[in-house]
Amino acid sequence: MAATRVGHPRYSAGTDASIGAANALNHREQALAFVIASIRTDWMRVRLSIGHASRAAAGWLLVSALFYAPWDDGGTSASAIRHLDWILGAMLVLWAVSALIRQVGRPTGSPQTRARLETEECEQVAFGDSRTREFGSWPLLALGLPLLLLGWGMALNAHAVFDADYSIFLPLTSPAPNAPGAVDYFLSVASMWRVATLLGCIWVTADLAQDEKWLLKIWWAIGLAGGSIALLGLVQKATGAELPFWQPLEIGEPPVSTFFASYYYHGNAGAYLNLVLPAVLGLAFRYVTRPANPGARALWLTLSVIMIVAVASDTSRMGQFLAALMVLILLGLSAGKVFRRVRHLEVKTALIALLVGGVALWAIVQTSHLDRSLGRWDRFQSTWTHDARWLVDQVAIHALPEAGATGFGPGTFSVVFPSFLREAEQRAQGSWLFLHNDYLQTLLEWGWIGGALWAGIFFGGMIAALRSLTNKGSVSRWYPRQRLLLPLVLVALAGVAIHAAVDFPLQISSLQLYVATYLGICWGSRGWGKARMQDEG
Repeated sequence: MAATRVGHPRYSAGTDASIGAANALNHREQALAFVIASIRTDWMRVRLSIGHASRAAAGWLLVSALFYAPWDDGGTSASAIRHLDWILGAMLVLWAVSALIRQVGRPTGSPQTRARLETEECEQVAFGDSRTREFGSWPLLALGLPLLLLGWGMALNAHAVFDADYSIFLPLTSPAPNAPGAVDYFLSVASMWRVATLLGCIWVTADLAQDEKWLLKIWWAIGLAGGSIALLGLVQKATGAELPFWQPLEIGEPPVSTFFASYYYHGNAGAYLNLVLPAVLGLAFRYVTRPANPGARALWLTLSVIMIVAVASDTSRMGQFLAALMVLILLGLSAGKVFRRVRHLEVKTALIALLVGGVALWAIVQTSHLDRSLGRWDRFQSTWTHDARWLVDQVAIHALPEAGATGFGPGTFSVVFPSFLREAEQRAQGSWLFLHNDYLQTLLEWGWIGGALWAGIFFGGMIAALRSLTNKGSVSRWYPRQRLLLPLVLVALAGVAIHAAVDFPLQISSLQLYVATYLGICWGSRGWGKARMQDEG
């Protein structure tokens, strides 16, 4: 009976209609799922394209800043500092857009699903095949955020502004009168904008350094910028320039003998050259000891010679001493590797290297007036022991108890320090824009709390790099350029750390930028081995 009813045409037609409706619904669901998947894929591509474009733009702004900073008065004038702040600020905005896009719309679901979708995302990157490795460091964050809070808190809670015409402090109504505050509102706020961009530069560089291609771009930018500044200084000396960029002296103005290239003070020029020298020597070693474009070999060999002669030609004795020390350290660290590589060089390559280096050295020495620079060492004993900077350092040490835990405020040294000089010897009197000791000046402006945080960022980055270098399991997964560059960065940072004890390189914006870039590489090195594993996985 049931079988007969099922076979009835009426029931067969109804069943076919139900099946057809179900199939149609299934097709519509599949079409909708396909459309949704297509939209999701297109959105993923757009999101990745925008994110990578923003990140690349941030990287190129960093490269442009590395070129711009030393060329605009060495980063010492108010306009140069302001322009550099704008460049770094734009870099931070673009990088933040990239980081936000990378976080928004992240795949969800099971770990297996997320891993598969993230792999698909990496394969859909529009700007090359390399993956975007993200940088993260809780120690750096734990040091940077309190430093920003302390600095901005002091700046925005300033208790006064300094009147330069009458040399007095005019009181302000601060939001929290009983809380610590800076002695000058405008100087501290301006200083904090620079501090914020420099801390951001450390983070952005660390993030970019996870990509070995960007690491090499930054390395090249440092080398080319430094080589161009060294060449400018030598050409100015050869042509008898009286001021940077051949500016004419005003009537009655005495000649300036302490400038080099775009830097009016030879100490700053020497510190800058020493920051760049290891990078240039490293690039010369890289391209001489491996199959490479002959033009690249000739370029970096020539720039190496130019850098060495520029250091000798600059009149900064501390710069010359540290440069010689760094070269000896680099030779000691890499003597075996250099010998092995040089032993396998082709005869033609070795002859070209010697010819280029010899001709460049002869041409530069003939016109660089090295006798004037090296002659300053004859007066070393008489000038060094009677230098007023030692008296001023003693005054600064006696002022530290008044600076206390939070200091007088970022950027306020030039207006607060004269009050401590009244009882000093006559040789110490005068206008001191910077103390010839970055460590003491930092303690005066930031107090021992801020000084400890700054030390953690600077020396903590160096320690992080050293730990990375001594981790053999991690180093074995590094790219050759990473293994070569990181020791060079550490030597450069060690050099400027020593120089900062007798001068003020860490107060100059162009040098601050290069130090921040190096620190970013150091902090970023903690993730290099993991990044290589991700690439090979």
